[in-house]
Amino acid sequence: MKRFFYVQTKAWLPAVIWCALIFWCSTDDVGGKATSLRVMTFLHENFPTLSWEQLAKTIFYLRKACHVTEYGILAALVFFGFLHSCLVGLRRFWSSRMAILTFLICVGYAVSDEIHQSFSVERHGTYEDVMIDAFGVLLGLTGMWVWSYFKRGTLRKKPKAAAELLYSQAFQSPSAGGFKAGS
Repeated sequence: MKRFFYVQTKAWLPAVIWCALIFWCSTDDVGGKATSLRVMTFLHENFPTLSWEQLAKTIFYLRKACHVTEYGILAALVFFGFLHSCLVGLRRFWSSRMAILTFLICVGYAVSDEIHQSFSVERHGTYEDVMIDAFGVLLGLTGMWVWSYFKRGTLRKKPKAAAELLYSQAFQSPSAGGFKAGS
């Protein structure tokens, strides 16, 4: 029983920590005007030729890119949680069940995060942010699918290469270093 809890904790702790980080970044202290002012100051100092409108657009796109990135990472961590905890009953690198559960969990968390932001004084939750977060989840799952494709391919090649090596060594002539009769 101890081993079960150890495996589950090891599998899910990164996703839980990442969710806590997302939750913390949704507060007034970190998100909204606090980070926009810092980023605008940084951009204005490093790119003085940009107009205020260009700075505002840049910050808008940076914030949306952060949404996509943070939920793409969350999707990868939740996928790894399913993969390493074997809660879905599969030991494959990719399954539709894991992908659908990952998508539902991550988008559900995005909805709860936007609800959390709606209770904040300086923030507000929007459906557009949930859609952007869902796009990030899809990108994260696409990345996991690509990873599993290449991972599966390398695992398939290794046993075949090992079998070919053993075969070639077993049937070499004794003078070439192959197996000798009686040894």
